[in-house]
Amino acid sequence: MDLSLARVPTPRTPVPDDQVLVTGDIREDWTFSTAHLDAHAREPVNVQYRTTRVTEVHCVQGVPLHDVLSRVVLRLDGTGKMDELSFVVIATSKDGFRVALSWAEVDPEFGSCAALLATRYNGRRLTRPTLVTPRDGRSSRYVRDLACLEISRVTTRATTGT
Repeated sequence: MDLSLARVPTPRTPVPDDQVLVTGDIREDWTFSTAHLDAHAREPVNVQYRTTRVTEVHCVQGVPLHDVLSRVVLRLDGTGKMDELSFVVIATSKDGFRVALSWAEVDPEFGSCAALLATRYNGRRLTRPTLVTPRDGRSSRYVRDLACLEISRVTTRATTGT
């Protein structure tokens, strides 16, 4: 087995409870704090979604996910047209719940799904942000206690040769 191509993860210390790690196929990992995000929060918006029993409406305030990811420099390979469209954003909560969004879905030039990193929920300031997808009819893609945003390139067997 050739391990020369294996990517060995760099050991890292856990991220403090009020911070979110941004990592993956990007030029440089970084973290942001909920307080810093909250200082740049936009006007509150109401989000509505169905549960198995009722329709809920909540007031959230935060920063669009695209605004946060705009500082990310993707590791593009330059071999294909619109290479950034082969990336996904995997949002992971402190307890390990994960949701994937395509890069194009988040980018306002394409899907513009309006994903939001909420720092306030019904007026209460959160310790960690919650990923909110306001246009979804259900809250299944909401990621509470967000701990990590991992940006990854999607590859297929056809492109990797395996």
